[in-house]
Amino acid sequence: MSNNGSLWMRLFRESFVPVIIVILGIFLMLLYVQFRAEYDARRVIVIDIPAEAASVLEGDASEAADTTGGSEHEASGAADPEQQRARALMAQKNWPEAEKLYLGILARQRSSRALKDLGILYLKKGELPRALEYFNKAVAANPADTSALFNRARALARSGRTREAIDGYRALMAKQPNHFAGQYNLAELLIKQGDKVAGAAAMEAAAKLGSGSHKANALYSLGQVRHELGQNDAAAKAFESAIRLQPGSPAPRVGLVTLEPDTPESRVRALAQYRKILELAPNYAPALVNMAAILNAQNKRHEAEQALRQAIQFDPEDIAAHINLGLMLLEHKRWQDARTEFEWVLQHDATRASAHFNLGRVAYAEKDYDNAINSYQAALKTASGEYPEAQLNLGLTYSAKNDYVAALAAYEAALKTRKEYPEAWYNMGMVYLRQNKNEQAENAFNNAVRLWPEYEQAWFNLGVVYGNSGRDQEAVDAYRKALSIRPDYPQAQLNLAVRYAKRKEYTEAIRLYREILAHDESYAVAWFDLGSAYIGNRQPAEAVAALRKAVELDPSNTKTLRFLGRALLLDKKESEAVQVLQNAVAADPADARLRLELARALRQNGRADDASVELAKARQLDPKLRGIEGEMQNSEEQ
Repeated sequence: MSNNGSLWMRLFRESFVPVIIVILGIFLMLLYVQFRAEYDARRVIVIDIPAEAASVLEGDASEAADTTGGSEHEASGAADPEQQRARALMAQKNWPEAEKLYLGILARQRSSRALKDLGILYLKKGELPRALEYFNKAVAANPADTSALFNRARALARSGRTREAIDGYRALMAKQPNHFAGQYNLAELLIKQGDKVAGAAAMEAAAKLGSGSHKANALYSLGQVRHELGQNDAAAKAFESAIRLQPGSPAPRVGLVTLEPDTPESRVRALAQYRKILELAPNYAPALVNMAAILNAQNKRHEAEQALRQAIQFDPEDIAAHINLGLMLLEHKRWQDARTEFEWVLQHDATRASAHFNLGRVAYAEKDYDNAINSYQAALKTASGEYPEAQLNLGLTYSAKNDYVAALAAYEAALKTRKEYPEAWYNMGMVYLRQNKNEQAENAFNNAVRLWPEYEQAWFNLGVVYGNSGRDQEAVDAYRKALSIRPDYPQAQLNLAVRYAKRKEYTEAIRLYREILAHDESYAVAWFDLGSAYIGNRQPAEAVAALRKAVELDPSNTKTLRFLGRALLLDKKESEAVQVLQNAVAADPADARLRLELARALRQNGRADDASVELAKARQLDPKLRGIEGEMQNSEEQ
């Protein structure tokens, strides 16, 4: 047996059998690899994208993710039993014992690993200054320790030191170019600070470094920032790539739907897509939040609110759903319900400046100006002053309180934060207009239309300024410009008609008034002005009809009654004119002009003595009243 065994062994070594076996083994290995690749491609890998980041309604940037390609954010492994024990204590959140052990290790030997691990302990406890202290010591002890560099950048980011964190991640990438987590977090921070172009480039680099769920996450974030940059084709490619990597993940599918244009047809398609996503991932909050936005735009308020409340019911901690519910309730003037949502947000995230801002909007709507001011100031403090919308609304609130000095200061602060802010210039112009400072108002409105040539309200108020300054043609041109931008602008039509009436171009004025009233018959001022134009155009019957309509809409307006009395006199209806004017005088006995008009009606109605009595009262009320001397003379001649 021994000789036979040796013979077979020699034949085996000298033959091609080993080669064949090796080849067969390689073939089987390749076959298995192919099988695993096909198997992995069909796997459903679900990533957890925060609902807030996936929402198209709430645009606040999320914090940089702590995504890693390994375990750099945890305490690193160590051969030393004490360090292993300290690590185990940290995993159990037994902070005092772990800290005591690490400090003992460092007392005996100052190692970068122990320094870094102690920094991670403080980072986990939320003691950021101490964490940074130990990460700095770890880097100083071993500048090549990329884990210490990574965790130091994380600690800087959590401390709000964004610029230093960005520099920290860049230093890490210079030492370890293939560090996915560092590249990803760098991209997130760049996007958060507003440098979206650089952020997109950094996120694209992260996607190339990652694999599996990490790559899908980076592609999803890349799609979001490309969308924000208006690069929708590139965004679609990124979302589609993320879907291919994770077919079961709803987040990139939601991102893809948000690329639909905002048209009625697209909204219908988007709703259908969101419903499919909800079949894939029932109660997925971002899909529900975005559905609510579309339903609200379609005036399906009840369904929109139900979608948001469903999102909150499934995930009570979903801040985006609470914020968007608050915004919708605010839009529909449900002030108390809106306040409840924004207060909830602040209880869960006190750094949310937009929640303070919207609480300010609620208070302003309720005319609670002091609380509105407090909320806007809290928003500014939370945002470190970088919140021009809060400055703008602060100015509006001060203006509502007639504190024009504070209002102007707020608008100027908004313009310092945002150089090109037409709304700030416009509201500044409104303050100057209320103070009859026409020159400053004109300058402010001109700045508004320079920055936004289609700003119809600014053009309208330029017309008001020009009218106040006696620049009739410029006023007409400004109102025409406002109407060219917004043809259904009734105030601009009205003021343009007034300019024509002042120029005694009554036919054009009457045409414009009629056009306004064809769209809104309840516009009492337009009926009054139409009646006045008919009086000027010597059309008394038409004037009476228009002014009767104005009185019907605003019975207590004594000026309208005065003009109706005048129109009735022109239409030879003296008795009715007297009755109308007597009613007006009864409503406002101190109005000298009403008594003068009544005196004229009484005189024309043959009641000279009564006319003299009214004239005397009018003269007593206002001796310098225009027209009273002429009426006295007419009365004496009779």
